[in-house]
Amino acid sequence: MLLALSAKTILSLRVAVVLTPVLIFIERYLFNDWNFLAYLGVLIAVDTIFGVQHHWVKHSISSRAFSRLFTKCGIYVGLLVLTHVLTSFQVHGKPQVLFAWFDTFMYSCMMAREGLSILEHIAFIEPRLVPKALLKRLAIISDEGIEAALVAMPVAQHSAAPLNLTPAPVADVATAEVATDEPASLTPAIL
Repeated sequence: MLLALSAKTILSLRVAVVLTPVLIFIERYLFNDWNFLAYLGVLIAVDTIFGVQHHWVKHSISSRAFSRLFTKCGIYVGLLVLTHVLTSFQVHGKPQVLFAWFDTFMYSCMMAREGLSILEHIAFIEPRLVPKALLKRLAIISDEGIEAALVAMPVAQHSAAPLNLTPAPVADVATAEVATDEPASLTPAIL
């Protein structure tokens, strides 16, 4: 029995046959973190809105400045592809771990850059809304990376004992007893 397919169904099948290998190629070799891309897109949109408002207040809106949005998006595409390739490449079919940290670093830097830009626009529009310390911290992340911002972070004076980052004790499954009496991970160390 032959099925009668509508013209729309046939068109959809043809498009699927053509696009499926393309999308598989993109996800394997170019980029596959669509969730992050959505978050980045939201920040780019918010940054663009506040940027327009910032330049509206300054009476300096121009199409030239708006065209930089396309330059920024092109640069971000290049960075996202670079990040995906460095964290996903294989040698002789085996995944490499040398750059396993690179995606977290690059994604965090992009988000910090967008966040800083948004806060700079808001600070220009209404300076009292954004603490200067926050702008300074995001600028450090944007310029020097996450670790530099963590190093520059002041230690709270009222802080309790430092965190113990040793692994939690392993439980003996047979007797359901804890193997050691050491404190569990991420609990304050007692001096």
